[in-house]
Amino acid sequence: MKITHSLYRRISIVLLAVFLVMAVLLAWLFEQSSQSIQDETSQRLHLKLAEHIVHDLSIDEDGSFNKESIKKAFHMMMVLGPSIELYVVDAQGKLLAYDAPEEKIKLRHINIAPIQQFTRGEPELPLLGDDPRSSTRMKIFSAASIQHKDKMIGYLYIIIGGENYDSISTALQLSKAWQIGLFGMGAALLFLLAASLLLFYALTKPLRVLTLEITAFEQSGFKQLPASNKQQNAHSATTHKTERSINSSEVSQLSSSFHHMAQQIVELLERLEKLDKVRKEFLAYVSHDLRTPLTGTTAYLETLALKFDSLEDSEKLDFIAKSQANCLRLDSMINELFELARLDNNQVSLNSQSFSIEDSLSDLYASLEGIAQKKHIQLKVQCELENSSVNGDIAKLERVIQNLVENAIHYTPDNGTVTISANATPTNPTGSIRIAISDTGQGISEEDLPYIFEPYYRSKNALEPYQKGTGLGLAICQRLLALHEIQLNVDSTLHQGTCFFFDIAVEAEI
Repeated sequence: MKITHSLYRRISIVLLAVFLVMAVLLAWLFEQSSQSIQDETSQRLHLKLAEHIVHDLSIDEDGSFNKESIKKAFHMMMVLGPSIELYVVDAQGKLLAYDAPEEKIKLRHINIAPIQQFTRGEPELPLLGDDPRSSTRMKIFSAASIQHKDKMIGYLYIIIGGENYDSISTALQLSKAWQIGLFGMGAALLFLLAASLLLFYALTKPLRVLTLEITAFEQSGFKQLPASNKQQNAHSATTHKTERSINSSEVSQLSSSFHHMAQQIVELLERLEKLDKVRKEFLAYVSHDLRTPLTGTTAYLETLALKFDSLEDSEKLDFIAKSQANCLRLDSMINELFELARLDNNQVSLNSQSFSIEDSLSDLYASLEGIAQKKHIQLKVQCELENSSVNGDIAKLERVIQNLVENAIHYTPDNGTVTISANATPTNPTGSIRIAISDTGQGISEEDLPYIFEPYYRSKNALEPYQKGTGLGLAICQRLLALHEIQLNVDSTLHQGTCFFFDIAVEAEI
């Protein structure tokens, strides 16, 4: 939340600064444009003023100016038009006559180029010239050449809007019209600023929501999922239609990606916790299962050592046979552990060859029938194939099928049925064979199904007394099939039975 608030504050500050600069710039442009329009209008109205006045100037016969009479005339004209200032300049721009206190004259020589441009024809207005009363200020003017005996002897230079006019203009800038203009411009800028801030607020709201969700997700230890996208979209559809329409696709994609990532994190954590629990249970099971045959063997051997002379030969042979059985059981369990380790480390290679699935299933049936009969379980083989030839490592594939059948027998109660079938794959009847091992046993719960191929995992019904496995059998089967690029699948219904199956490609007939 702090991040998005900080982002929104930074955006607001930058936006406010931009609008302040814009307001100052617009005010300056407004003042400049107003002044330019006013200057152009005033200059056009006084465009011929100098031409009308120049004929009233007193010029001596020798072409010199009668400065006293000109000053009086200027004084009368400025009284009638207080917004104008009149000057007579020579052809080089030197001031010759004017009606102003000497201390107010700052320039005794003005730039003659604007005057010449004005008098040559239609100038581009507004045209500014030097103001003799200021060393920096430029003013609009009217000008006309002064002729004497067909000779140009100087210029009548009239400043339009003199010092008196400047003071009046400054006052007018504070008038009602100027205030209305500034108020309107300020209101428009404030409205635009407010609209922009609201827009940025709406645009950053999804980020604030996402930040809250991330914070809550983090505080939950990455175990509690944030609100789903569907809930947010439904809420937005009813209460925030406008906001939803302006949400950027990038933010929506970010939110969607986060929810997807959070879902995966929660699932992975649950899986890790489950596997950690399985690992701990496995260590307990394995330590118990390894210790049991080891303890039994030790006990039998100690008994033989202590009572060797007093035991009958049959008893000695029985103790030795039981010790051997325990050692074989211990060896089998250790071999499974090593085999799984080799499979996980890619240390197992395939010895592929062509063989008949039908013949292989017949051999497996013969070897497993006795185990099934001991539990009063009916073992069936169903194989109706025109071409049962496949290519693979026969020993490893038979190991998989045998392991699955033994599991099915163990998990099936007395008088149940275990079926081994080999038929054409429904989705690819001419290209592959589906081998399935199904039983009428206890089945596997939906809670256990996602984990049954994990090493060391035992389903809940594996805790029954007649189960002696280490929980590695299915993991080994899956990895042996993965070497053939084959996937092991399972369908199961609790208390009804389980079916493990995989598809293997048929070898093309030559």
